[in-house]
Amino acid sequence: MDKKSTLYIVKTEPIAPDKEAFKSVFAARLKDAREDTIFSQGHVGAVIGKSATDYSKYERGLWFLPAAFWEPVCEKLYIDPWQLLTGRPLGKTPSLPAHLRNKKRRIPKQG
Repeated sequence: MDKKSTLYIVKTEPIAPDKEAFKSVFAARLKDAREDTIFSQGHVGAVIGKSATDYSKYERGLWFLPAAFWEPVCEKLYIDPWQLLTGRPLGKTPSLPAHLRNKKRRIPKQG
C-alpha cells in the first residue's frame, strides 16, 4: 500500500476559544478606536446610556460590550462593527472627519 494515499484518523477534542483573551483584544480595539477620535469615555458612554466609569470597564476588558451597543458605539467612533471583532474593516464606513480626529494620537506624515 502506498503511504501517500493512506488516511490517518487522529482523535482530538475541539479546543474552546479563550474568552478572556478575546475580551482583552476586543477591549483594546475599542479603546484604540475611541483614542483615534476626540471623544472621551463619557461622550461614548452617553450614547449607550452609561457613565464614563462604566464605559471604561468595557475598554479595560472587565465587562464585555453587549452586542446591542455595538451599532451606536461604532457609529459614534466611525468604525465598522466587524473591525471590533477581527481588527479589519469589512464594509464601507465613512472615514473619520478631520475635526473629530485626535491630532495628538495621529502620526504626522513625513514629507
